Amino acid sequence: MRVAGRLSRDALFRWQSVCDQLPVWLKISCIDESEDSIAPGVARDGERVRLTVNFEPIEGAVHLFTLEGWRSFLLNDDLVTPAAVVRLAFSENPFATKGFIVEPWNGDPKGNEFVTQTPVAGPRRQVRCHSAEFMAPSRIEPWITVTKPNAEDVAWREWRRIAMEMIARSLPSELFVEAGVRRVALSGQPPRRLNFGELDESCSFQLLQDAADWVYLEGTDNEVRHTFLTAELTREWPADASFFREISGRVSLALDSARLLYKAHLRSGSKDTLKALADLRKSLADDVQKLIQQARDLSNAIWRDVALAIGVLAIRLAMDPAKTAATSKPFAIIFLVVAIYVGVSFWIAISTNDQFFKKFDDTRSAWRPKLYAFLDNGDYKSLADDPINGAIATYRSTERKIAVVVAVVVIVLLILACMEAGFFSLDDVRTFLAGVWAKAIVFWHAVLAWLHL
Repeated sequence: MRVAGRLSRDALFRWQSVCDQLPVWLKISCIDESEDSIAPGVARDGERVRLTVNFEPIEGAVHLFTLEGWRSFLLNDDLVTPAAVVRLAFSENPFATKGFIVEPWNGDPKGNEFVTQTPVAGPRRQVRCHSAEFMAPSRIEPWITVTKPNAEDVAWREWRRIAMEMIARSLPSELFVEAGVRRVALSGQPPRRLNFGELDESCSFQLLQDAADWVYLEGTDNEVRHTFLTAELTREWPADASFFREISGRVSLALDSARLLYKAHLRSGSKDTLKALADLRKSLADDVQKLIQQARDLSNAIWRDVALAIGVLAIRLAMDPAKTAATSKPFAIIFLVVAIYVGVSFWIAISTNDQFFKKFDDTRSAWRPKLYAFLDNGDYKSLADDPINGAIATYRSTERKIAVVVAVVVIVLLILACMEAGFFSLDDVRTFLAGVWAKAIVFWHAVLAWLHL
């Protein structure tokens, strides 16, 4: 804060009293007409002096001495955007906006415990600004009231005046300066290019706040709501009327109409969403059915192969032992070929199905963000992923059971092939199995004894 002028003796003594009682965080310098630094109390009566009062700013809060500083702060978007709390030395009436809190400055400067959240889409995302001197605010929250002051003092009135202009800048489609005149453009039928005009004190501040709050703070469809409101403002707008002069009388009807249009838009979107969900349900039913059919086809194919193995074995057993030798190399080859056929058939079937599952997962992953982006991950998981994963789990369970059957059949056929080739006899198999069984019983008893210990 700077104070300059020819001060009376009483004023100089009062400044000297302030200097004598300065807190450690505050500094005051006094410069006389000779540009010398002096104490206020030693300045001559009527001499022109320049007093500067300053302090180191505290991170996280804004502290202002004067109304002029308050006005400069409000007009500087770079300062307003990150602010969470503002303390004023000239006001005793606190109030709050959705962007920051305004408090009296009655003590040492201090930080704040409030956190300012940057919005996803502010007015500058919706309003095209063609001039650095005439732009929409980065955030709308600092210009929307939460609580009003108990008494409307100069701080409130200054904020309210600037807030009305900032909100008015946030509602058109474009802002630009033409031949030194601030102008706005409204997209609609027909489009309008109007002078921005000067502040109209009769303009309803509450209506402007309602419009800005609905467009920017009631959801994420800012662009859609801004387009609807702009189109409704354009309708039947007088060609020679400035934007600020007519906005108060038109924003109420335009806001009501825009809200109705937005509700109709949501209902239309809901119909599309329901149709998409119905398509998803039908697609899921088809996919689950395909996966279940894969399990059935695998089971049927393997049982046909097992039936072939059983048929070969039945033919061998049905032959007259008196007319056939105990071993037969042709039957050994037949058993070996059938075992290879059953194993290879099972391997081809599961390989084909695994490739199908991989392609299926790749296709679902590619189309999920394009067709069902309106569903969040949790909803999509419960509606789509869980049924598909359940069907795949059913298939995998069937595959494991069939794998056990195939393994048993192949092992039996290989044993029979070795017996037919004369590598060992049935008695050798019985002896081997008896030995394995005896060792298993001994092991089991050892386990039981250890458990009892």
